[in-house]
Amino acid sequence: MRVYRHPTELPATEAGRFVTVGTFDGVHRGHQALLRHLCQRARQLGATACVVTFDPHPQLVLHRRPFPGILNTLPEKLAHLQRLGIDEVLILPFTAEFARTEPEAFVRQWLVGPLQLRGILVGHDHMFGRDRRGDRLLLQRLGAELGFVVEEFPALRLGGTVVSSSLIRRALQAGSVEQAAELLGYPYTLCGTVVHGDGRGRQLGFPTANILPEDPHKLLPGYGVYIVTLHIACTLYAGLASYGVRPTIGQGLAPQLEVYVLDFHGSLYNERLCLSFWKRVREELHFPDLGSLRRQMVADEAFCRTWIAEHRILEISATTYNISSHADQGTEG
Repeated sequence: MRVYRHPTELPATEAGRFVTVGTFDGVHRGHQALLRHLCQRARQLGATACVVTFDPHPQLVLHRRPFPGILNTLPEKLAHLQRLGIDEVLILPFTAEFARTEPEAFVRQWLVGPLQLRGILVGHDHMFGRDRRGDRLLLQRLGAELGFVVEEFPALRLGGTVVSSSLIRRALQAGSVEQAAELLGYPYTLCGTVVHGDGRGRQLGFPTANILPEDPHKLLPGYGVYIVTLHIACTLYAGLASYGVRPTIGQGLAPQLEVYVLDFHGSLYNERLCLSFWKRVREELHFPDLGSLRRQMVADEAFCRTWIAEHRILEISATTYNISSHADQGTEG
């Protein structure tokens, strides 16, 4: 997969490009269905399957509504697109000035000429350009004038509900990582670097690695304790991740993400770890003393070991595409 940062970098192609445009945050199951169809139509036409996306996420620039965070970092998104067979990705820098581009100007200046646009595939609710005034009808009018086809892809529904990035964000905020995984088509993953903590977990008999997320805009799930999997030196482990303000330890503490890795012995300081969230064990609780907290942690570990054995999570994870191990890949044009 070839990745470009400006339309002028794209090479000429006689067959043209079949394109879709969007943020594609999460590259969830609805996105995946659309992108597979994009590749199929491009192959039928002998054209190049091209995704035009934006960085940073538009909501981080526009601030039009409360935004809890992104589902994918840019490297993660590119890894998903590569897995789906996309030929080219054009990353457009999203700025306040760019957001003021009129819809027709966006199509003429950024898509038709530079991309040698053969056709465009849009989702059921696709809106674009200044104040989201561009829609499928505008594209069809321009397509008739400028010589490209416009196709619309229907929404993907699960249990009668349309799959969307906003729905996944709400599930994660509520701690429903299982629902998020169902909508995403893979367990939600968060990567970060292990930093020094206060050593409290080791004192309790549960040494934890404190994780500093590598992207401050990445959405963290709601406060609680979760069953996760992670790779350390190419070996797959299960663990218990805790995210919250640690009310048993003190008051007014900043939220912290930490993970206790089952059956691992050694130092993880400065290591990059990627946690895949499989199940919420419980919400964050306030205990009367550290002894009570430790007893609960013993129970959490027992539940974790039983659950991963019953659901064969380590076997499933070992045979599932590991997005974190591919997140630094993608060929620049």
